[in-house]
Formats: sequence, structure tokens, C-alpha cells
Amino acid sequence: MKHIKLASAVAIAMGITFAGVASAASSNGGTITFTGTVADTTCTVTGGSGTDGGQGNFSVALDNTQPSDLAAAGDTSEPKAFTVQIGAPGQGSCTDGKVASMSFLTSSPRIDAATGALKNALSGEATNVQIQLTDSNGAINLADPSYSQQSPEIANNTASIPFSAQYLAVGGAATPGLISTSVVYAVNYN
Repeated sequence: MKHIKLASAVAIAMGITFAGVASAASSNGGTITFTGTVADTTCTVTGGSGTDGGQGNFSVALDNTQPSDLAAAGDTSEPKAFTVQIGAPGQGSCTDGKVASMSFLTSSPRIDAATGALKNALSGEATNVQIQLTDSNGAINLADPSYSQQSPEIANNTASIPFSAQYLAVGGAATPGLISTSVVYAVNYN
């Protein structure tokens, strides 16, 4: 009988202890946010010509430029052309006849609202210089939420959207150093 009472007492004590731990663990809550899209067209997005070719995330390496090319605010370097590749030949989920529309999220932390260009993320490096994107109509104001660039109609499960990037002097003459920046984009299909 003693063994049963002792075992019961231990089990009850452990239950109280575990209940206390469970209560303590559940007192620190939070929110999990899920987002997504249901779409009849899903195409991979990769860096095309002028990029490193990465899927989803990709890089464009601009050619070096001289500070003398960016001597005054508003001066720009030679543009570096690049394309964003939508889909790929044989990718059946990238529906022929649709049009891809690419936009840039104005909430991207590197967008300068005053210039519409991209600020340098590197401290202690090149100053008075930003990266400006262009399309066939000229400079893109990345701070403009209405901007979007359409691809040609998707054919053979693929399309390309052309852009260029260039250095832009802001606030005076650019100083030498490295520059690195980024922007978040979205692609929709119509």
C-alpha cells in the first residue's frame, strides 16, 4: 500500500510540475503570418542576360566607373543592360498567351523616396552615389507604387523583360568606394 501511495504522490507531483512547465511554455505566444497566391500561371523567374542567372534572387554586376563620370548631382554612368527571364522553354505551368507584369515593392528598404533610385547599403564606402534602374521609357522611379513593366506575350513558355542599371550621382560628386544595394520585386500574370 505504501508503494502505491508513494507512486501516486510522485505521479501527482510530476503532473503538477509538468503542468507548470506547460503553462510557462505557452505564455510566450506570437503570430505566424502566411501569405500566398493562387494563380493559373506560375513561371520561374531568373536573371537573364547581364545577370548571374540566379533563380528568384539574382545579381547584376555594374562595370566600374570613374568618380569624374559622376562629378555632379544628376550625372549617370553608362547603363548596364540586363533582362529578367520569365519561365523557360518547356515549362508547361508558364502559360503561353499570358503577359507577365513586373513591379518593385516601394517598401524595399533601399529605395530613396526623393530620387526613386537605390541607396548604397555599405557604410564607409562610395558616397553621393545610388543605383538607378531604367527601362525603354527612361529612369524608373522605384518609389512610385503604380510602376510596372510588362513582358511581351509569353510564347514557348518564356518571355524576357529588359532593364538597365546605372550609377547616379546624388547630392554632389560621387566618392570612390564599393556600392551594393537591392530591391524587392513581384511578378503578376494577366
